Amino acid sequence: MNKNIIDELLIVNNNFIIPNYLIKYLSKFDLDIKELLMIVYFLNNKEKSTFNPKKISDDLYMDQNEVLNVLNSLMEKNYISIEMNKVNGIIEEFISLDLFFSKINSYLVENEKTNNSNDVYSKFEKEFGRTLSPVEYETINKWIEGNISIDLIYAALKEAILSGVNSIRYIDKILFEWNKKGYKTSSDIVSKKNNEEFIEEIYDYDWLNG
Repeated sequence: MNKNIIDELLIVNNNFIIPNYLIKYLSKFDLDIKELLMIVYFLNNKEKSTFNPKKISDDLYMDQNEVLNVLNSLMEKNYISIEMNKVNGIIEEFISLDLFFSKINSYLVENEKTNNSNDVYSKFEKEFGRTLSPVEYETINKWIEGNISIDLIYAALKEAILSGVNSIRYIDKILFEWNKKGYKTSSDIVSKKNNEEFIEEIYDYDWLNG
């Protein structure tokens, strides 16, 4: 089905460029062939597309009423919106793809989060030298869902390994303590430790004989 859609897009206008991200997330879009074709058409316009059903009709070989129906459908599905801009003192209507790009961005973030999660699990299994249990997977997943940075999770893992402890529960306690101290990244830990060492040096300094 996806291949047929792409083939038809290329036949209608072989000058259209179909972005890779659109092909990658095509299955996530609730779009029929004409709606998808119109999205690709707007994406290929270097400047904002003026709301001009006649031009769109001519460019896409579609009836004007059909163009209006497709546009309305895209707006109802929150893929596009109509913006009012003032150009040379004249108010004109433009097609905005901000809603479409917002959807793409959410897919990219979701994909990145999934990839990071997989990397984290692999990292823990490599350091522990064994497969994680379902409970351990769930604990790590809660850290990620709780917006604990991957950087901080790795730092806690390193702390545990250096202490000779291969325990998710131990790492969970480390992250809990760090969270209370307001640590967000590993650089926060280094900065805090350096500050504590500096204060300790001040207290240990022999001010009478120094």
